[in-house]
Amino acid sequence: MKPERSGPWVGVVGLVVMLWLVISTTLYAPWWGVLLHLAVLAGFIPVLVRWVRRHPASTPVVPLLALLAWFAVNAMGVSFFGWRA
Repeated sequence: MKPERSGPWVGVVGLVVMLWLVISTTLYAPWWGVLLHLAVLAGFIPVLVRWVRRHPASTPVVPLLALLAWFAVNAMGVSFFGWRA
């Protein structure tokens, strides 16, 4: 397995999984919370594109960073805005 070739695909699939996770927040977050999640996730697309060009073997880290951002947005939504299931 060559991480230079498979890394970008793992990164893209990871962001697609994150998109599914963001859409699932409709169960407890208001519409503007889901849009906030989508905006944060969209910010990781240019990061992934840049990493694919510079160091493709490290691109699987981008979905992990997106997961951390998802947790952070959820924590803020639950703590400050009262998002409940």
